[in-house]
Amino acid sequence: MLFNLPKAAKRIGVKFLSVASAECFGRDISPMHFASLLKECRSVNTVRQIHQKIIASGLLSCPASLLSVSLPPLPSHSHVSPKSLGTGVVASYLACGAISDALSVLERVTPSPAVWWNLLIREYIKEGRLDRAIDVSCRMLRAGTKPDHFTLPYTLKACGELPSYRCGSTFHGLICCNGFESNVFVCNALVAMYARCGSLDDASLVFDEITWRGIDDVISWNSIVAAHVKGNNPWTALDLFSQMAMTVHEKATNERSDIISIVNILPACASLKALPQTKEIHGYAIRNGTFLDAFVCNTLIDTYAKCGSMENAVKVFNTMEFKDVVSWNAMVTGYSQSGDFEAAFELFKNMRKENIPLDVITWSAVIAGYAQRGRGQEALDAFRQMLLYGSEPNSVTIISLLSACASLGALSQGMETHAYSLKKCLLLLDSHFCGDGDGQDLMVHNALIDMYSKCRSFKAARSIFDYIPRKERNVVSWTVMIGGYAQYGDSNDALKLFSEMISKPYAVAPNAYTISCVLMACAHLAALRVGKQIHAYVTRHHQYEASMYFVANCLIDMYSKCGDVDTARNVFDSMPKRNEVSWTSMMSGYGMHGRGNEATDIFDKMQKAGFVPDDISFLVLLYACSHSGMVDQGLDYFDSMRRDYGVVASAEHYACVIDLLARSGRLDKAWKTVQEMPIEPTAVIWVALLSACRVHSNVELAEYALNKLVDMKAENDGSYTLISNIYATARQWKDVARIRQLMKKSGIKKRPGCSWVQGKKGTASFFVGDRSHPLSPEIYALLEKLINRIKAMGYVPETNFALHDVDDEEKNNLLAEHSEKLALAYGLLTTSPGCPIRITKNLRVCGDCHSAFTYISKIVDHEIIVRDSSRFHHFKEGSCSCGGYW
Repeated sequence: MLFNLPKAAKRIGVKFLSVASAECFGRDISPMHFASLLKECRSVNTVRQIHQKIIASGLLSCPASLLSVSLPPLPSHSHVSPKSLGTGVVASYLACGAISDALSVLERVTPSPAVWWNLLIREYIKEGRLDRAIDVSCRMLRAGTKPDHFTLPYTLKACGELPSYRCGSTFHGLICCNGFESNVFVCNALVAMYARCGSLDDASLVFDEITWRGIDDVISWNSIVAAHVKGNNPWTALDLFSQMAMTVHEKATNERSDIISIVNILPACASLKALPQTKEIHGYAIRNGTFLDAFVCNTLIDTYAKCGSMENAVKVFNTMEFKDVVSWNAMVTGYSQSGDFEAAFELFKNMRKENIPLDVITWSAVIAGYAQRGRGQEALDAFRQMLLYGSEPNSVTIISLLSACASLGALSQGMETHAYSLKKCLLLLDSHFCGDGDGQDLMVHNALIDMYSKCRSFKAARSIFDYIPRKERNVVSWTVMIGGYAQYGDSNDALKLFSEMISKPYAVAPNAYTISCVLMACAHLAALRVGKQIHAYVTRHHQYEASMYFVANCLIDMYSKCGDVDTARNVFDSMPKRNEVSWTSMMSGYGMHGRGNEATDIFDKMQKAGFVPDDISFLVLLYACSHSGMVDQGLDYFDSMRRDYGVVASAEHYACVIDLLARSGRLDKAWKTVQEMPIEPTAVIWVALLSACRVHSNVELAEYALNKLVDMKAENDGSYTLISNIYATARQWKDVARIRQLMKKSGIKKRPGCSWVQGKKGTASFFVGDRSHPLSPEIYALLEKLINRIKAMGYVPETNFALHDVDDEEKNNLLAEHSEKLALAYGLLTTSPGCPIRITKNLRVCGDCHSAFTYISKIVDHEIIVRDSSRFHHFKEGSCSCGGYW
């Protein structure tokens, strides 16, 4: 039955592929027949068959004037009609989307009009194949076709978007040779091309020539203004816009050009946070009637938000008759960027209630708001809702999400986000790094480095960092990796990486954040020499003046933690202006060095300068009083904190008070303070009490504090070491053994004591009993001499700081091998007479070493500066700066 179906009506396109059409090819066909067939083509294969027959007939260049029927124009370009069979074939190929076939034919047609080459160039640009568009322009020239005033703007657009300065400048030469230098459309395209290639000087030269010739129009001005905005010259852009407003108003303009002019200049105001200029442009838009345009209103909302004037942004938003999703997004993003997250979230909820379509910008703004506020879990929840809503995240979303994961330390979710970005091609893994053209691929890589660093997965962070080609790394790439090492990893790696960063080739200039991270690493390591080198680098490079608050505060902190608090004060005094952090950093520096009187003096001056102390200021002040034995002053400050300043005491403040009381021998009052606290004691309170029990050898209370820490699952090796020392002082050796067994069972290992000291040839590190250093024989020989000399002066080794299960002679030998004593001997061997010896220990200095250093400081011509995990000790002429409060 299938074979008896009635035959379908014949169509030319179908018949051509049938047996009948084969008969047709068996005889000569006139050009008219080919023209008719081309009009009916619907597929590439059909065009190819007709093309083959036209070539065989030698009619490829037959002009349309010889045909009795006109060739069809392109459906998408009705004004363009073929003038020969060859161009008719080109048109048919283009209509079917076969650009390569069209190009192949066009190169063989004589003549080949420029209009068809222009169409091919334009199609390649639309497809994003910019290099092919430039190649077609070159092939056009080789084919002998002269470009026209449409060809060159298309080609220059391809050069700019690629971007390729070399190709663009070559076509500039072609423009001059072919007399197009007076064509405003071509010259405007030249300005835009140079701007996109990052050559603002060349763009300005072309624009100056345009205005000199008097052929400039509003598009010329818009192009150069946009170029300066993109080139980070906002003040120049504003100046040009002002000239434009006075110059171009006499020329013929249209409303669309005015809208583009306003939208072009507003980002310059936003980058400068120039609110007065934004208001002027707002008034200009009202006067010329463009204010009602949604495009202008949306840009105004965004600009007002970035200038910190959400009130004006709200006014513009409320005057809009028609609000699109961009308007809502601008408001949500504005609230988020200004820190008013509650308003942003409320607006987001209203969008959902009113069924306004949420796009990726809306979701990204909300996720970024949560992440910036430290509400990482809400950011992750919003991302899940976004996926359920069906919105596809972009690079900005991924970056905000990674920031949320970093704030939570959520490594597993961060890895999932990493995998998602790879799956959705938001992260490229081919040789064309940053091939997206706008740097977003690099931004995602930087966010991944930051996330992995903050989650303490440094192997993953470093592998991503190393994957980025050296020449592609920007200052953010280096800063997040250096900052990760400085804050969460090995500060030595941070310093090594900084050295690589500023080394040629591909040296990258560090910004203020990079400098702060490196100074933080120096502070952690007490690397004073490197810190001074960084200070000198900052002094030589004036680019940090705008961020001087930030950098100077870090310098104060670095010098204080490196034991040179006097230089920290010099930095403080040299600051033209100070903020709250400056005053607090200086107080903290004096506090850790036991110079409480200077700390309180800074506190008084801070208030006279108009700063109101906050909870951090009082915490630092109480810390300084505690480490200086200023008990009564400290208690007075604690009492006045709430009474006079309205600051509510936190657990950290109470911990300082407990420490303050314990150091002054008032353990009973310290315990009473814990019992009468208006808040539930936290781990920091019990650690402070446990430390107080060490000073007073109160075993019972120490056991109670340790049990509380165990209940909270907040115990660590330091807590167990404290209780073990308390038992040892009380000669309860069985309890010492029990604690060691408990630590072993719990998998808690005591950190080995390590001390390091800076010598002429770098930093040397020592562990207890360390004999790995090349100067070990000299170190131990010098130590033996020193111990013998101070014993004659009255020094008695405090053997309770040695292991309990060895005899007294062995205890003396073990005490002599403590890491800080080895570091001191090395310092004495390698430091010039009169220079201070700076030693850093990762743990609290032991009582025997403290006693020994006090005696040794009488017989050596050096100030011995020791930084332990608690504070600084300055040993000089037989006394220590701690005054026994340590």
